[in-house]
Amino acid sequence: MVKKHGNIAAVLFALTISFLSGCGSSSSSTPTTVPNSATIFYAHNLVFRNSTTLMSTGYNGFGQLGTGNLGSRTALGPLSAYYPFSGFATGGNHSVAFFNNSTVRSWGYNAFGQLGNNSTTYSSDPVPVFANRSATVKLSGVKAVAAGAYHTLALKNDDTLWGWGQNYYGQLGVDFQATPPFNVSYVAVKANSAGISFSNISSIAANGYHSLARANGFVWAWGYNGTGQLGIDPKVTGAMSSPNRVPIPASGIINIAAGGASSYAVAKDNTIWAWGYNAYGQLGNGSLTQNYIPTQVVKSDLTPLTGVVQVAAGVSHGLARLSDQTVWAWGYNFFGQLGKGSVKDSSVAVQVVLPAGVVTDIRAFGSSSMAKVNGVWYVWGDNYYGQLGLITIGKILLPEIMLGL
Repeated sequence: MVKKHGNIAAVLFALTISFLSGCGSSSSSTPTTVPNSATIFYAHNLVFRNSTTLMSTGYNGFGQLGTGNLGSRTALGPLSAYYPFSGFATGGNHSVAFFNNSTVRSWGYNAFGQLGNNSTTYSSDPVPVFANRSATVKLSGVKAVAAGAYHTLALKNDDTLWGWGQNYYGQLGVDFQATPPFNVSYVAVKANSAGISFSNISSIAANGYHSLARANGFVWAWGYNGTGQLGIDPKVTGAMSSPNRVPIPASGIINIAAGGASSYAVAKDNTIWAWGYNAYGQLGNGSLTQNYIPTQVVKSDLTPLTGVVQVAAGVSHGLARLSDQTVWAWGYNFFGQLGKGSVKDSSVAVQVVLPAGVVTDIRAFGSSSMAKVNGVWYVWGDNYYGQLGLITIGKILLPEIMLGL
């Protein structure tokens, strides 16, 4: 299903400014009660200690740290109890994690049902996600999760995709124009398979109000399309719930990431492609013009960035891990999330200043960035709420070792 939205540019601008301004703040107050509404976004972080224990740090106004209380913290600490999670994802103000090929738990903000527990009440403790409206059957067999601003996705072993939370733009992959309107789901629902074979789904991604899946070497996108993040001209449709195959001019997609209003894909020839919103240069193509047609991320000499093996995306910046053990970044840089020692935005990829070593993973969330070098997590960018787990609060312009691991 498709739906046109009036004044899309105004809607997107308001949403983007809300997300970016919510990423960092000079406020040091610690919430003791749940705020009336969410105004701070993507300011919490999860990370594994020793690949087994999930730790959390940062803003906790809705219990998204999973500590059993609403107290924010600036150093990594454990959840309220030990859970042998295998993977996780963080949304705007909620968190989700899954047990190995098993059930899912979520915690934090829940105004749109993004915890999937048949409720709209926040939870500071991990709660089960259910797959029926009577909340008697837990979602199970899960092998991957992803989270957007107010919605959550899970990929099961049978290659079915499930979603819960906000569905105003069809980001759950189910019809948001149904009668009555299917604008939210408080429990997990199976995504629409129209137009996509759900066999061989390799990975999923979500951010903002849109979702991505990689299947059979292609990228599929659905949800909000105000700036072309689905790979469709926004003049044609502002949102859609049926997955759209993105026309990337390279074959064999091996990795994907979703930005706040942009999307990214790495092809088997190790080039990287981006499309969607570009006001801060987050497409990395040397311009500030949004584009629904995928274009290549380039370096300062405007030659394509090559050798890419992994991509990650925050709200308005991108990261790439290369086979030569370097990390590159582009886009919004007000908080230093590009890791180059300044706060100047970049519309082309620039190399992050990291120590030499073997880089095995990268992550981006909000306006913060992470890279794992020689088994050690380095972090940089927005740390106004302690989401990087460092002693210094504020902008971290160059990578520092994450403490507490």
